Amino acid sequence: MATTDRQLRPGLDANQYRLALAVADANWFSTENLFREVEQAGVATLLLKCHDYRNAWNRGLRPWNWNAPVIERGPRLWQRELVLPSGWMKKFPSLGMRPIGRATRRWHQRHAPDARLALVMTYPHYLYLSASLRPDLQVYFNLDDYSLYWPKHADQIRTLERKAVRESDLTICVSRVRAEELKAAVPEAAAKIRHLPHGAPTASLAEHAWKVPAPAPADIASLPRPLLGFVGTMEDRLDWKLLTQLSEAMPEASIVLIGRTSVQGTDAWQADYQRCLARPNVHALGWRAQESIHLYNRAFDVCLIPYQTDHPFNIACSPTKILDYMVTGRPIVSTALPECQLYPHLLEVAADPDGFIASVRAIVAANSDDGRAALRFDWARTNTCRHVVDRLIDWLPA
Repeated sequence: MATTDRQLRPGLDANQYRLALAVADANWFSTENLFREVEQAGVATLLLKCHDYRNAWNRGLRPWNWNAPVIERGPRLWQRELVLPSGWMKKFPSLGMRPIGRATRRWHQRHAPDARLALVMTYPHYLYLSASLRPDLQVYFNLDDYSLYWPKHADQIRTLERKAVRESDLTICVSRVRAEELKAAVPEAAAKIRHLPHGAPTASLAEHAWKVPAPAPADIASLPRPLLGFVGTMEDRLDWKLLTQLSEAMPEASIVLIGRTSVQGTDAWQADYQRCLARPNVHALGWRAQESIHLYNRAFDVCLIPYQTDHPFNIACSPTKILDYMVTGRPIVSTALPECQLYPHLLEVAADPDGFIASVRAIVAANSDDGRAALRFDWARTNTCRHVVDRLIDWLPA
């Protein structure tokens, strides 16, 4: 239902809000999952979903829907979809940010006029939006090394990012590597840079830790166990040679891959990918709804994080699947990514392919129970998105 300035939650007056969070933008599942769990009293949240024409069309939106209304998604939570011309962020940001600025100001004025406006920027380009809005607080929320997204403009992006860090009241990095890089690049702002890993959606938290695999969803129930599972995009960042080796070393196992296939990357990775999928015990299921992912994760005998350790994206990343797996309690085996190495007490981090395969085999030999299910589950319970976003808000200047 579209909201108006009269449609506030029952018993809540607009003047009671102390903070208005505008999240630009909430297109990534991880960002949306985090900020939709804001439950602190007195905090109103607007999820801004900004798309160019091409991305909007791929998501089922049409360019003529550019003026969609603000939607109330729950108590103190609103969402606004904006469809903007291609190039609005990088080529013409001063113009492209104007509709976003207008939408944010209207929401702020209608629903939380006396609250301090805090702009959460998920890309450094949103500095142009900040210049227009002039928020009371500014948060740079770093999800990746954005210079890798647009390598031809890497220097420009780094310059813009450092400005964002310097001018923000708080910089959040989901990856420890990125937090340390930005502290080194902008030492004068180091005290305002925090490492805050992804949380897990509260709804995906099981009633208990699964010390043994849960019953499998119907589409994989007939596959031979053990089920060795990965959930994520099928792309060049995965170590397809490692997965092929794993399938050869454990022909009795079923390797289950869940996620969309990326069309980006080199021909070399596509060849490795196709070679892996040709194995008789490798099963690529394709995309599954976010709401059902935990049903697969908790059914796996071993959860896999088989990323290439020398891939630039992987060095800088914080895999969301770390917590997505932990909410189930199931065992996890990872390659030696920097972020995964922060959890040696909760998951197996293998230094090389032989170590990876040996770790998987050892867990399966122990009836798929590495003895740490309760530890992972307890960690997940204290690091749900609700807990994580509370920390972010508590770190904002008073």
